[in-house]
Amino acid sequence: MAGLGERMRGLLELALIGLPLYAFAAGGGVERSATSIPGGSQGDWKIGRPAAIEVREGKASFQAPTPSATSEILVVVSALGPGADPYAIELRARGVDRPDRPRLVVEQPWRVPKALPLPDPPAPRPAPRPPARERVFHLLARDGDASSPSNYVAVRGILRGLGRGVQVYVAAEDQDALEPSTVKDAVASFDDLIEPAARARFGAPRDVDGDGRLTILFSSWLARLGKGAVDGYARSADFDPAFRPPLSNRCDMIYLNPALQAGPYLRTIIAHEYMHAVLSSVRTEGPLGSGLEEEGWLDEAIAHLAEDEHGFTTRNVDYRIAAFLDRPERFRLRVDDYFAADLFRGHGERGSAYLFLRWCVDQYGSELPRALVLSDKKGVANLEAATGATFASLFRRWSLAVFQSGREPARAGSELEPFAALNLRAPLDTVELMGPRTTRIEPDREPHRWTARGTSTHYVLIDGARLAAVEVQVSGPPEAQLQVTALPLGAGAGRLDLKLERLPDRSGKARVRARVRETHGVPVRISAMSWEPVDRGPDHKSPTRGAGQIDMQGAADLFGGSLVPALGERVSKPIELERGQPVTLRVIGTDVGGLRIAAWAELDHAGSARVGDSADDSNDE
Repeated sequence: MAGLGERMRGLLELALIGLPLYAFAAGGGVERSATSIPGGSQGDWKIGRPAAIEVREGKASFQAPTPSATSEILVVVSALGPGADPYAIELRARGVDRPDRPRLVVEQPWRVPKALPLPDPPAPRPAPRPPARERVFHLLARDGDASSPSNYVAVRGILRGLGRGVQVYVAAEDQDALEPSTVKDAVASFDDLIEPAARARFGAPRDVDGDGRLTILFSSWLARLGKGAVDGYARSADFDPAFRPPLSNRCDMIYLNPALQAGPYLRTIIAHEYMHAVLSSVRTEGPLGSGLEEEGWLDEAIAHLAEDEHGFTTRNVDYRIAAFLDRPERFRLRVDDYFAADLFRGHGERGSAYLFLRWCVDQYGSELPRALVLSDKKGVANLEAATGATFASLFRRWSLAVFQSGREPARAGSELEPFAALNLRAPLDTVELMGPRTTRIEPDREPHRWTARGTSTHYVLIDGARLAAVEVQVSGPPEAQLQVTALPLGAGAGRLDLKLERLPDRSGKARVRARVRETHGVPVRISAMSWEPVDRGPDHKSPTRGAGQIDMQGAADLFGGSLVPALGERVSKPIELERGQPVTLRVIGTDVGGLRIAAWAELDHAGSARVGDSADDSNDE
């Protein structure tokens, strides 16, 4: 924690010498260089410098300069309210004669986090005793109350693998389904890589049954859980001797799906679930234990960060990130209990939680997860104590970083606080990330309306007005706790519009032709395109009918060339999609200035086309 504390002290010193209290740069009050908007006095607006707009009683307004027709203003609207039900929000934009100085939020100064004492060296595990050849385990296998014994099934496990600190049981009915190489890899990876790293940083989970080893159980019940198949899980009740079977196995253990095969993905799942076991046990039983079980969103985020530390593969998080980016306003960051909220397979929520904590670690250092695990607090209070920043400030800065990630190369003096090694506009393992979906609107049109869940964000790009400035008004219910940030993006960047043309077909498929047009007078080269059902369902690994993904060469083949000329258009060959389900199409490209831009469109249930970023694109639920 020394490095974290030193950085926070430096930030606090900067704030105390009279520099502006509000900025998004890592300096927390240091005004970085930004480009002045041409045309004389612009009310302190600068291209590339975000403005935290004041919100009063659910309403915010500002007048930002638009010196040309291709100027753009990014408006980031977040709902920080605790509600699970979506909030109705409206944004209006109209051209005005001149900009005005914005009314800004005054961010709280940075606080120095309280230093954590170092934990005692982890006690050595007791000498392992010979494991039983067979053992009965109880699994939560049905929907409903987890405290009801009727929702559990008894599974006879047979010992199949034994290591220094781990023993592997396989359900009797799954003996033939599990490859021997999977067991061998699980034992070796746990003993040599996963357990030593976790022990050194956080400690070890409680040896509840006193046998000196962690237990892994492979059972096909994980493939047929009522709320959706899973590859693995850990239960805090197993580590609590106060519970009796079947509610608890009174055993330090994790559960895995026998469909897993030896390799990086298996190791990633073990590292993830073992981090859950460590977090639950250390916080309740360790020398610094608080007795507080961590909230679900932060618990999952910490477990996903453990995957990053090992670097086996990103396949357990890539599709979750993609789900979140596709509709960020639909997915809550703060979910206390995923199971109780019926979000057991909430991929977008998990993607949001991972990206949020990933960004926090990138800003505050690699010791942040350890500070969170060894804390006597939980949830937002835990995060604020560890970073020295308010949750509102963290959320605002993170939301901007999500939009800016991968848009352009990092520049000296930029006010951005970027992700260190994650590009949200580039391929990531099995998916092509295209940044967060934005809605484009023009001033003096119909109001843009949408719904947003608590602790979620919606991104709006407003085109330049016919006049010198644009007035923006945002309104929502006070309980939504709106947070509004405006970022002038200036002019000179390319823009892509994606439209779909329905084609006749008698084969039962939905055939469309995609038209990609550049509208800002800047050539753009298409680098990727993808399409898939809006709702892929809970099992991300099941075959997705009608989905497709192409790279730059594929785009060149599909469109007869990948370069979209300035104010020009590329028209695709027919694309075959599944009829009867809404489909999202995405295209991403890079303009001649190196800026990455994207466009979206959707095909509804009937197969009619709808542009995904038009002014009337309402995502009411």
